[in-house]
Amino acid sequence: MARKRCKHCWTLFFPSPRNPNQKYCSDPACQRVRKRNWQQRKMREDKAYRLNQKDAQKRWAAKHPDYWRNYREQNPEYARQNREKQQRRNLVYRGLNAIAEQIAKMDALPDKEIDISGYYGLVTLQDLLIAKMDAKIIKITEVSNDYDLVGSDCKERTR
Repeated sequence: MARKRCKHCWTLFFPSPRNPNQKYCSDPACQRVRKRNWQQRKMREDKAYRLNQKDAQKRWAAKHPDYWRNYREQNPEYARQNREKQQRRNLVYRGLNAIAEQIAKMDALPDKEIDISGYYGLVTLQDLLIAKMDAKIIKITEVSNDYDLVGSDCKERTR
């Protein structure tokens, strides 16, 4: 049987005769990666598996109510780093809330007449910090004051 290259560590290995499609070598680190990838895919694609995992986590947490408090006491460096990260997350969250408070207001534009015609990129609020490849480009054009003469199909009505 031909050797294959491990998908994780790239070393050559002989696949098991019972599993000719084997993609990871038998090294424990590679097997952990294989299992983690499988679990992540399963959580994404299988609703029943996801609900079962959530239920199992709830049951475990109910049996071990002091686990996280004890962990933080025994690992002060972890607790310190977690506090710092949470403070950064809170700043981002507060910033997004400040932006959200300014959205969808009737008086968002100043009183004076301004021309907002042009091309703009639409980005949903939750995507502000993430670069998306499928961003929408829109064109905004000024509507004339006679817009009440425009029909439902956006073509001028004949008088």
